[in-house]
Amino acid sequence: MNASPIEYAISQWQQAIGEERVVTDANSLRDACADTSPLVRKIPCVLRPGSEKDVRQIVRIAADTGVALFPVSTGRNWGYGTANPTADDCAMVDLSGMRSILEFDEDLGWVTLEPGVTQQQLSDFFAERGVDFLVPVTGAGPDCSLIGNALERGYGITPIADHFSAVTRIRAVLPDGSIYDSPLSELGGASIDRSFKWGVGPYLDGLFTQSNLGIVTSMTIALARRPQKVVGFFFGLAADTRLEDAVLAVRRILQKTAGTTGSINLMNRHRVLSMVEPYPAHLADGELIPAELLASMARRNQVMIWTGAGALYGDGAMVAAAKRIVRRELRGIASRLVFFTPGNVSLLNRLAGGIPGGLGRQAQNIFGTLDKTLRLLAGSPSEIALPLCYWKSGTPPAAGRRYDPARDGCGLYWYSPLVPMTPALVRDYVTLVERICRDNRIEPLITLTSLSERCWDSTVPILFDPQDETDVGRAEACYRELFETGRQRGFVPYRSHVRTMEWFVNEQSGFWQTAAAIKDAIDPAGIIAPGRYSLR
Repeated sequence: MNASPIEYAISQWQQAIGEERVVTDANSLRDACADTSPLVRKIPCVLRPGSEKDVRQIVRIAADTGVALFPVSTGRNWGYGTANPTADDCAMVDLSGMRSILEFDEDLGWVTLEPGVTQQQLSDFFAERGVDFLVPVTGAGPDCSLIGNALERGYGITPIADHFSAVTRIRAVLPDGSIYDSPLSELGGASIDRSFKWGVGPYLDGLFTQSNLGIVTSMTIALARRPQKVVGFFFGLAADTRLEDAVLAVRRILQKTAGTTGSINLMNRHRVLSMVEPYPAHLADGELIPAELLASMARRNQVMIWTGAGALYGDGAMVAAAKRIVRRELRGIASRLVFFTPGNVSLLNRLAGGIPGGLGRQAQNIFGTLDKTLRLLAGSPSEIALPLCYWKSGTPPAAGRRYDPARDGCGLYWYSPLVPMTPALVRDYVTLVERICRDNRIEPLITLTSLSERCWDSTVPILFDPQDETDVGRAEACYRELFETGRQRGFVPYRSHVRTMEWFVNEQSGFWQTAAAIKDAIDPAGIIAPGRYSLR
């Protein structure tokens, strides 16, 4: 009997990269597709290349057999599909074994990485060499890929907040197995290629972000140096009516302290409480936290209606000047404004450990959260944001074990729209999210993160119990309504869950038709990640 295309491809991959790198057993395939939603794709195998050469062999065999591939860096895309492909029957290409830091230039401040290099690995690399650079951290945790985040056009809160803006060079395997590289390198300018983003001729590196045109095997990113001082600031709004004033104040701070202030977050009371208080487990199915209980939780933890957080980076004089601006712009708006350094918060956290009883536990909770937040602002990888995924579902990992929301049974979708930094539109957006979440009996947890002085990205975690079909239905209805109603009001997410790519793609759109024409030219057989931000 003749083998099927996938059976033949698997046998060829086993010969090309080794049987141990081609995973086909059912338990491993099931684990690879674990997600924070009910989605479970059907995949025939997981391929684990150890080098760019392996990737080229994998792609050539896929092109010969017509078996589609779906590459993942470390597969920790929680809330957006984890490692699941956009379509069934794709062979998953797990790049997490490609963990080499290929080049590092301390003088010029850049590093070239493979896709499996994580935030923690880069942090350890810097620590071993005693060099002072900030890791481009995110809330997704220490074990997440730097390349994967940049290719999704992700962001953080350190000075280079837009992570793709720091990418100076991409190297990728194209769908025919050939190599894409920068024209500067090909012309003999390998050194300057790592230092200059735009190259020469048409700028094509961006085509590999949020797309399906190739498999990126290495990337060079520019690094932010650790400044003389990192000072975090936190402020609170006692009344919801001050939100519009705070939006304008944040905009002025970003304008007047450009280069010194990183991103600024605004978080509603629900969102902050999810970081410091357990979810009230006694609530009945589908019941939202009552207003009086929410107020009691907030008083206990000194959490205001809105909390702002940001950081200042620079030498002593720069930071001192920026602090004066922050104080001036928030005067009369914020009911509380405090500045902390990582060092003094760490000290307060240790001192809180010596306070007995309930007061001590409360102080440890508050200062422990501040300590982790400041470390993240200072470019140290942290798991501080991951307990959020477990607020309503999932089993937190035992001490010493890493958080893994997909493995641990958490239910999470991320709604992450872009919001103009204008007071009226921010109010419109917040009102919309609160109404839709409550209508669907989902707790409204809202964060606004400044991407510039003109634009926020908001992240709203839709938390649910994946074992409860009714709760799953509520979450999915909430996600869909937020997307549809939000886009009608001009609030469109900057990235998509793998299940919802079709919500973004319009066959009649000139943009998506152009993207499809490029896909057809580069990948006519549709080998790479079919349907990922694409008509094909």
